[in-house]
Amino acid sequence: MRDTHKRPTASKLEFKIRNMKAEDWEGAQRTVCLANGLRAQDGGRWLGRHSVAEMLERFPEGQFVAVVDDGTSEQVIGVGITMRTSRTPLERPLNWFGMIGSYGLANNDPRGKWLYGVELAVHPGFQRRGVASALYKARLGLVGKLGLRGWYAGGMLMGYHAHQDTLSPRDYYEKVLAGELVDPTVSMQMNRGLRVKGLIENYCESAASGNNAALLVWTPPIHVRPRKKPAAAATPTAGARN
Repeated sequence: MRDTHKRPTASKLEFKIRNMKAEDWEGAQRTVCLANGLRAQDGGRWLGRHSVAEMLERFPEGQFVAVVDDGTSEQVIGVGITMRTSRTPLERPLNWFGMIGSYGLANNDPRGKWLYGVELAVHPGFQRRGVASALYKARLGLVGKLGLRGWYAGGMLMGYHAHQDTLSPRDYYEKVLAGELVDPTVSMQMNRGLRVKGLIENYCESAASGNNAALLVWTPPIHVRPRKKPAAAATPTAGARN
């Protein structure tokens, strides 16, 4: 998952989350490019027309967009891409492309018991407005809807570039995990309740992160029913034979 958004503020924005449609590909690709500091036309095959058509054929309910509507048309301002996998977060991590198999999510497993976060991005003009939080809510909600074991992804360590001259990726990761440094992406995800379970080096090409990511895991809470108190024993009457 290549995640570049930051913590939302209280600024109010009217938008909605819905499943992606085939015609959303251009707006989705533009959003991801701009969120990652690229030109809108530099998307290439990722989230291109054909790759979006393939991922919608394989797992339509797992693809989300955030849109604003001016009354005549919708604008895509956020993207959340997921797939199902049988690989668990306990297995040796793969890099981003190794996980997805192709830009059309060839490795999506319809029987997979884990949801994998492939991409999450918010248009720079709409960041810090609650869009990322809403996309997370939609994706994590899918875990319960499909009866899956949980969700995991690689959260890019987007603040590493400011420390790469003095810290190794491992040292930076451990300081973020300990709360000694604040990473603009991973620290925010930790505050959302996502658990950090490891460092993934060479996860995905990103200058800001030095290609490094943190393995993030979320599992639905287990609700344990309170045990019923045993019924009080009846007081035997005088002369009763027990």
